[in-house]
Amino acid sequence: MTCEGGRAKVRARRILAAWLAVMLSLTHMSVTAARAEAAQRRVISLTINKGQNYTISGVKPGTQPGVKVLSNPRALVMQTAPGRIELVGADAGSWNLKVTLDTGEKVLYAITVNASAPPQGNLSPGAAPTAIP
Repeated sequence: MTCEGGRAKVRARRILAAWLAVMLSLTHMSVTAARAEAAQRRVISLTINKGQNYTISGVKPGTQPGVKVLSNPRALVMQTAPGRIELVGADAGSWNLKVTLDTGEKVLYAITVNASAPPQGNLSPGAAPTAIP
Protein backbone atom coordinates (compact mmCIF):
# COMPACT_ATOMS: atom_id res chain seq x y z
CA MET A 1 0.00 0.00 0.00
CA THR A 2 2.82 2.40 0.66
CA CYS A 3 3.91 2.14 -2.97
CA GLU A 4 0.46 3.19 -4.18
CA GLY A 5 0.41 6.09 -1.73
CA GLY A 6 3.79 7.28 -3.00
CA ARG A 7 2.58 7.12 -6.62
CA ALA A 8 -0.50 9.15 -5.72
CA LYS A 9 1.66 11.83 -4.13
CA VAL A 10 3.93 11.97 -7.18
CA ARG A 11 0.90 12.24 -9.49
CA ALA A 12 -0.60 15.01 -7.33
CA ARG A 13 2.69 16.93 -7.45
CA ARG A 14 2.82 16.62 -11.24
CA ILE A 15 -0.73 17.92 -11.58
CA LEU A 16 0.06 20.81 -9.24
CA ALA A 17 3.21 21.63 -11.21
CA ALA A 18 1.24 21.59 -14.48
CA TRP A 19 -1.40 23.95 -13.07
CA LEU A 20 1.29 26.24 -11.75
CA ALA A 21 2.97 26.35 -15.17
CA VAL A 22 -0.36 27.20 -16.83
CA MET A 23 -1.09 29.99 -14.34
CA LEU A 24 2.38 31.50 -14.73
CA SER A 25 2.10 31.49 -18.51
CA LEU A 26 -1.32 33.19 -18.36
CA THR A 27 0.05 35.84 -16.02
CA HIS A 28 3.00 36.42 -18.32
CA MET A 29 0.66 36.79 -21.31
CA SER A 30 -1.51 39.38 -19.55
CA VAL A 31 1.52 41.42 -18.46
CA THR A 32 2.89 41.29 -22.01
CA ALA A 33 -0.48 42.46 -23.39
CA ALA A 34 -0.58 45.36 -20.91
CA ARG A 35 2.93 46.42 -21.89
CA ALA A 36 2.04 46.22 -25.57
CA GLU A 37 -1.00 48.44 -24.98
CA ALA A 38 1.08 50.98 -23.07
CA ALA A 39 3.68 50.98 -25.84
CA GLN A 40 0.97 51.70 -28.43
CA ARG A 41 -0.34 54.81 -26.67
CA ARG A 42 1.21 58.17 -27.39
CA VAL A 43 1.68 60.16 -24.17
CA ILE A 44 0.79 63.85 -24.17
CA SER A 45 1.85 65.80 -21.08
CA LEU A 46 -0.51 68.63 -20.26
CA THR A 47 -0.17 71.24 -17.52
CA ILE A 48 -3.02 73.64 -16.80
CA ASN A 49 -3.61 76.15 -14.04
CA LYS A 50 -6.49 76.33 -11.63
CA GLY A 51 -9.42 78.01 -13.41
CA GLN A 52 -7.98 77.40 -16.89
CA ASN A 53 -9.84 75.26 -19.41
CA TYR A 54 -8.58 72.91 -22.12
CA THR A 55 -10.45 71.15 -24.92
CA ILE A 56 -9.43 67.75 -26.27
CA SER A 57 -10.98 67.63 -29.73
CA GLY A 58 -11.11 64.88 -32.32
CA VAL A 59 -12.27 62.24 -29.83
CA LYS A 60 -13.91 59.18 -31.36
CA PRO A 61 -17.67 59.58 -30.88
CA GLY A 62 -19.34 57.09 -28.58
CA THR A 63 -16.21 56.34 -26.55
CA GLN A 64 -15.66 57.24 -22.93
CA PRO A 65 -12.21 58.24 -21.67
CA GLY A 66 -10.42 55.99 -19.21
CA VAL A 67 -9.83 58.07 -16.10
CA LYS A 68 -7.17 57.38 -13.48
CA VAL A 69 -6.80 59.85 -10.63
CA LEU A 70 -3.18 59.99 -9.49
CA SER A 71 -3.69 62.67 -6.84
CA ASN A 72 -6.68 64.78 -5.77
CA PRO A 73 -9.93 63.58 -7.35
CA ARG A 74 -11.19 67.18 -7.30
CA ALA A 75 -8.35 68.54 -9.42
CA LEU A 76 -10.32 68.53 -12.68
CA VAL A 77 -13.86 69.10 -13.81
CA MET A 78 -14.44 67.01 -16.92
CA GLN A 79 -17.37 67.24 -19.33
CA THR A 80 -17.69 64.96 -22.37
CA ALA A 81 -19.51 65.87 -25.56
CA PRO A 82 -19.60 64.13 -28.95
CA GLY A 83 -16.11 64.45 -30.42
CA ARG A 84 -14.52 66.38 -27.56
CA ILE A 85 -13.68 66.49 -23.86
CA GLU A 86 -13.74 69.74 -21.90
CA LEU A 87 -11.41 70.06 -18.90
CA VAL A 88 -11.31 72.80 -16.26
CA GLY A 89 -8.61 72.96 -13.60
CA ALA A 90 -10.24 73.10 -10.18
CA ASP A 91 -7.40 72.42 -7.72
CA ALA A 92 -3.84 71.12 -7.60
CA GLY A 93 -3.51 67.46 -8.60
CA SER A 94 -2.85 65.06 -11.46
CA TRP A 95 -4.91 62.71 -13.62
CA ASN A 96 -4.35 60.33 -16.54
CA LEU A 97 -6.92 60.14 -19.35
CA LYS A 98 -6.87 57.36 -21.95
CA VAL A 99 -8.57 58.61 -25.10
CA THR A 100 -9.21 57.12 -28.55
CA LEU A 101 -9.11 59.71 -31.34
CA ASP A 102 -11.15 59.80 -34.57
CA THR A 103 -8.15 58.38 -36.41
CA GLY A 104 -8.16 55.29 -34.15
CA GLU A 105 -4.97 56.39 -32.38
CA LYS A 106 -4.90 55.69 -28.65
CA VAL A 107 -3.53 58.59 -26.60
CA LEU A 108 -2.75 58.99 -22.90
CA TYR A 109 -3.07 62.53 -21.55
CA ALA A 110 -0.92 62.99 -18.43
CA ILE A 111 -2.58 66.04 -16.88
CA THR A 112 -1.15 68.13 -14.06
CA VAL A 113 -3.18 70.97 -12.54
CA ASN A 114 -1.26 73.72 -10.75
CA ALA A 115 -2.85 75.91 -8.11
CA SER A 116 -1.76 79.49 -8.84
CA ALA A 117 -1.40 80.52 -5.22
CA PRO A 118 -2.01 79.09 -1.77
CA PRO A 119 -5.41 79.79 -0.23
CA GLN A 120 -5.67 83.25 1.28
CA GLY A 121 -7.17 83.99 4.65
CA ASN A 122 -8.83 81.47 6.88
CA LEU A 123 -12.37 80.22 7.02
CA SER A 124 -13.00 80.81 10.70
CA PRO A 125 -15.83 83.24 11.42
CA GLY A 126 -14.88 86.78 12.37
CA ALA A 127 -16.01 88.71 15.43
CA ALA A 128 -19.37 90.48 15.42
CA PRO A 129 -19.27 94.28 15.34
CA THR A 130 -20.03 96.14 18.55
CA ALA A 131 -23.60 97.26 19.11
CA ILE A 132 -24.55 100.90 18.43
CA PRO A 133 -25.95 102.59 21.56
